[in-house]
Amino acid sequence: MKEKRSVIVHYHTFKNSGTSFDELLTENYQEAHLCFDGPFPYTLFNQTELLKVIRRNPTKIAFSSHSIRLPVPTDLEHNAIAAVFVRHPLLRIRSVYGFEMRSAGTANKIMGSLKNTLLGGKDTTIGLSERLDGNPSFDEWVTYLRNEKAMNLNAGLLSNSQTHMFSGVFGSVGLAKTFLPDDPNSFRLSDVDQAKRNLLTVPLLARTEAYDEDVQRFPNILAEYGIEFHYKDLPAANVTHHGVRQPIDERLEQIRKELTENNWEWLVAANQQDAELYEFCKQLLS
Repeated sequence: MKEKRSVIVHYHTFKNSGTSFDELLTENYQEAHLCFDGPFPYTLFNQTELLKVIRRNPTKIAFSSHSIRLPVPTDLEHNAIAAVFVRHPLLRIRSVYGFEMRSAGTANKIMGSLKNTLLGGKDTTIGLSERLDGNPSFDEWVTYLRNEKAMNLNAGLLSNSQTHMFSGVFGSVGLAKTFLPDDPNSFRLSDVDQAKRNLLTVPLLARTEAYDEDVQRFPNILAEYGIEFHYKDLPAANVTHHGVRQPIDERLEQIRKELTENNWEWLVAANQQDAELYEFCKQLLS
């Protein structure tokens, strides 16, 4: 029986160093690195469809996609070596906010909604009355999402989103349940034990907050699969916050200062599974 073909499969998680790692893969493999996604943001490729992409691109060494989910596919002829980045949930949410504020349409929509709230005599955000013509602050953005009628959908962005993304089963996304839907205190729970089981099978596991340290482990790991990989200190890509090099505790304290007490306490409570998963990965990599 011929030896399996090993390829890198990067499960590109939004705002988790994915663009930086994709650039490093391209630096290593040039045209042999394939980035692919579906036609819509909600498109997902299951394990069988991912294998089709791998099989139909026999010259590629690395594959990257936002549209794939763990666990990795199994195949007699191909070995998918998963690369996954995890991130502290509150730092990730703050980064998502920075990314969304690049879109004038998104910012204007939120400010319009907040203006209506203010005119209705229900201003509960920090300094909104003094900044009606600017972009929403982080606190205003969180408040807006918490109070949207479709909060059961927004909880997927603000509550335990990484646990849900990493808790998939073969052929399907992971289980999830939203509690207190259509309520500002809404939150989502997924199968954190399944997420841990999936991450235990990821050879190229890394943390956004320790990107350089963790990715420098990859060359030795990939050498065991017969894949040559060189680490290079490239400039961080798609950065939306200037304090990315600061210690985590300092960054969290800054986030706390940006939020009302209510929003801070809710975000912490609504991301307990993601925080647990992050600590689990820290232990794996220590």
